[in-house]
Amino acid sequence: MSILQKINRGLKNYFLSGLLVVIPLVITILVIKAIFSFLDNLLLPYLQPSLGAWVRIPGIGIVITFVSIFIIGILVTNIIGRKFVSTGETLLLKIPIAKSIYSSVKQILQTFSYSEDEASKKVVMVEYPKENVWSVGIINGEFVHPLNKEKMYNILIVASINPTSGFFIMVPQQNTIELDISIEDAMKWIVSGGIITPKILMDNLKTNNGS
Repeated sequence: MSILQKINRGLKNYFLSGLLVVIPLVITILVIKAIFSFLDNLLLPYLQPSLGAWVRIPGIGIVITFVSIFIIGILVTNIIGRKFVSTGETLLLKIPIAKSIYSSVKQILQTFSYSEDEASKKVVMVEYPKENVWSVGIINGEFVHPLNKEKMYNILIVASINPTSGFFIMVPQQNTIELDISIEDAMKWIVSGGIITPKILMDNLKTNNGS
């Protein structure tokens, strides 16, 4: 290899190494900036007449947004609040387009909500989409097969690249393998494409390799 080729290869390696650092950093900054701007301007246009000069303080919109969400959360958890939300949902679900959007978004949020009782939402492995190919799924309920009376699981297979989508499958209980991990750990595992493997599974791997 000539000196010129070595120099070219060195420059190429340096450039690629720089890209590996710069691109993720730039994308991260842009995403954070977009989220910050969105949250900061979410309520300010409606509050600007009463806030006046306070609107110019960076981040005040985020504080107001989170405080508002927290207050709404407190209000809707009591009996009167739940009744009000239930009435509003009933009216909203009577509107064709709004019904589809609202139901889909709410289902997605409930699926990814870790504050709910996780006892009924177990993480399992199932052979999907074919035999000897395993996928990680989340149990969202169970029922009895109408013909053979076999216990079945409602399982959501979350897509890795786009975690807001996935597949709904019904699998016999005996054909699933329950994993001793939380829903949150499972979602990190799935969304990262397997890069962030749950610690307990990695510990099992080390134990097996060491035996």
